[in-house]
Amino acid sequence: MRAVDLPAPEVTDPADPVAVVHRHLIHDGVSAGRRTPVVHRRHGARIETRDGRVLLDAASGGFGGSHARVRAAIADQARRVALSSRILVSRPLAGAVAALAEFCPGPLSVSYLCNSGDEALDSALKLAKGTHPRRPYVLGIRGEDFGTLSHGQALGQGRALLPGAPFLPRTVSAEAPEELLEQVDESVSAVVIAPAAPGRPLGRLPLDWWVALRERCHRTDTLLVLDERHTGPARLGRDLGVGALGMFPDALILGDTLGADAVPVGVAVLTPAAYRRVYGGRNPSLHGSTFGANPLSAAAVSAVLDAVVGDDLAARQRDFEHAALRLRDELADPAGAFGELHADGSLLWVRARGAAAARRLAGELADRGVLVRDPVADVVTLTPPLTAEREDIDQILQRLAESLKALDAEEAGR
Repeated sequence: MRAVDLPAPEVTDPADPVAVVHRHLIHDGVSAGRRTPVVHRRHGARIETRDGRVLLDAASGGFGGSHARVRAAIADQARRVALSSRILVSRPLAGAVAALAEFCPGPLSVSYLCNSGDEALDSALKLAKGTHPRRPYVLGIRGEDFGTLSHGQALGQGRALLPGAPFLPRTVSAEAPEELLEQVDESVSAVVIAPAAPGRPLGRLPLDWWVALRERCHRTDTLLVLDERHTGPARLGRDLGVGALGMFPDALILGDTLGADAVPVGVAVLTPAAYRRVYGGRNPSLHGSTFGANPLSAAAVSAVLDAVVGDDLAARQRDFEHAALRLRDELADPAGAFGELHADGSLLWVRARGAAAARRLAGELADRGVLVRDPVADVVTLTPPLTAEREDIDQILQRLAESLKALDAEEAGR
């Protein structure tokens, strides 16, 4: 057999992270000369890159990685023990679930810690399936964010993605979220809804609607899951969004904010009644998570909740809201670049005049060093870290104003 000469593999210098990323991850071609940012350090909303630039984070919606007490608590736990078997009793885990029970209102007191908010939402759907194995539907608002796992993606898109999936999505339009109430019946296993979302203000659904939803779910024995992955803690200018709704869900989902931008974590907080129907008196390993509820993530949860309450981070988000709404009033123009600008706490979103305008707005912000997530349809969302400094918040809002004015000028020149 004749030997085949193979080309020598391309060698990438591991000291050059840009080259590594471009070789292994990016294959769609990057514009020649465009500088790819490499993170050097971050403080609050500021991200310093290796080439000396300073970017402002309005995309992560996280806690912020520079809170001194929280960082110290996480570092201390890492020196002691980071991971351990869930079979063993963990003092940090006991502290975290006690802190969660104190922080969450009403009967929400049984916590399941896992590795992300998306996983926590999936755990609530497993609970719903265990409660009603024969019910086929999960109900939500089409187009909103339910995470990247299969059930969440199906619910967001309003269609089944996998054949034979345990649940089928049933959805209502984001333009008419109040219609969700009429869809709750004995075929629905769970309703998943956030207190607010980009494009849907906190007050869009009135208090009596939420109370009616709670009553309808109780009457049909449907699990009511309140998704606060992006709204809690503190994001909406209150400790939790549930406090504005006049009712308690069966399950409340919290996300990656609890990990302080340092440790992956998510939490499903349940009522004892909802938990006992499926897991009461049974082996907890029936619903496990390989690395979830480890001592390091549990220590992060306790430290973040302590900072949220002790530093009154909800008040800081209300200050952001007031500044954003003042900006809206200053920019108000019936023929301007945006159709709607709204803030609930530091959940700020702009509805542009069409999807193309939204993409241009995101580009204008990027040109000014403000990072945002890709627009969803015509909505651009800005969610800086909870611990962002006032100076950085002011800069984010100023650059948003400049970006909107640039779009106005662009439209005027057409």
